[in-house]
Order: sequence, then structure tokens, then C-alpha cells
Amino acid sequence: MTSWIGRGALAVVIALLLMGGAAVLIEVQSPSGLYWTGERVDAVSESGIIYYRYGGAQFTVNDDHRSAKDPRRVPVTVFVDPADATQVLVDGPARWVDGAFVIGWFVAAVAVLPFAVARQWRRRRRQAEFSAAGSWAPLRPQPPAG
Repeated sequence: MTSWIGRGALAVVIALLLMGGAAVLIEVQSPSGLYWTGERVDAVSESGIIYYRYGGAQFTVNDDHRSAKDPRRVPVTVFVDPADATQVLVDGPARWVDGAFVIGWFVAAVAVLPFAVARQWRRRRRQAEFSAAGSWAPLRPQPPAG
């Protein structure tokens, strides 16, 4: 495995993948895991209350982002827990932050690979050049003539 990638880079990639795996486990077990395991349901927010239907029944939940004095009907999306329809999460930026937290580790691991392979390739090319020269003499600075 380390023939095309250095040991240090391999350790970094493995560490990033382990962190990504831990992030997946954390996300699935957290309450915001409902964004990924719940069912997406269209709803309406009116006067600080979100109204949604799931499984033929009507449900309500408080909308923390809207005032009770605001009479406008605003369409929103909620993610409902299939096992308990009273457990919901309102769609918003938190879903994207959670997704970036999980996917970022895997993207970083993949991003390290081309740099590590290029570095290993350059290292092998230099070693081949120096071994063909017969010594490491070209690396030593030559004293000025005079």
C-alpha cells in the first residue's frame, strides 16, 4: 500500500477516514440525525405554529423562528421521525452544517491522496536520478574556485 503513497500520508488519510466514521456515528445518534433518517414532509407555519400531516393525522409543533403575531402562512419543510410523528425537525441551515461536518472528513481524505501520490512519485524519481549518478555528490555545495 505504501508503494504509491508515503507512510505519513497514509496515516493522515486513515486518521481522516476514522474521523469521518466517527462523525457519521455521532450524526446518526444525535437528534439532528432525523434530517437524514426522517421523512420529509411539507408543512405550513402560521402564527408561530407549524401544521403538518403525517400518516393521515394532523400534528402541530412550535415554530421557534416565527412570531406568534405573524399571521402569514409560510410553507416550510419538516423531517418527521417515522416511529414517532410528534418528533420533528424544521429544515434549515443546520442540516447543511451537519452534512458538511460529516462529508468534510471524507473530502479531506480524498484531497490528500493526489498530493501524497505526487510527493511519493517525485521522491522516487529523485532517488533514481541520484542512484544513476552513483553518489549523492550533486547535492553537496561545491566550494568556490579560486
